[in-house]
Order: sequence, then structure tokens, then C-alpha cells
Amino acid sequence: MTGAGIGMKADTTRNFEAGIITDDPELVEAAMNQFDEVWIGNMCKKCKRKEYCADPISK
Repeated sequence: MTGAGIGMKADTTRNFEAGIITDDPELVEAAMNQFDEVWIGNMCKKCKRKEYCADPISK
């Protein structure tokens, strides 16, 4: 259970989850692209929690 999972979300907190069951290739590709954006660090520049990140990405 996380704060974001129970509705306590903010621009300065992170909680990455995905759960999809589909056979639609376009939906799968969109989900993969969104997930990749997070993991390659494209969200890091705007993140306000870098001081807590064990492995910050400098982009």
C-alpha cells in the first residue's frame, strides 16, 4: 500500500505501477513507451525528490 495508491498524490511524489490485460498492440505500445520514459530518466529533470533517489539519472 502506498500513499499514491490510496489517493494521496502530488507532483513531487513518485509511485510507478502498471497493470494491463489486453491484446491491443497500440495500447501495449503506449504503456511500454510511458514506462520507458520513466525508467530512462525523462521524468528526472522535473522530479523534486532527487535527494531521496538512490540512483539519480542526470538528464
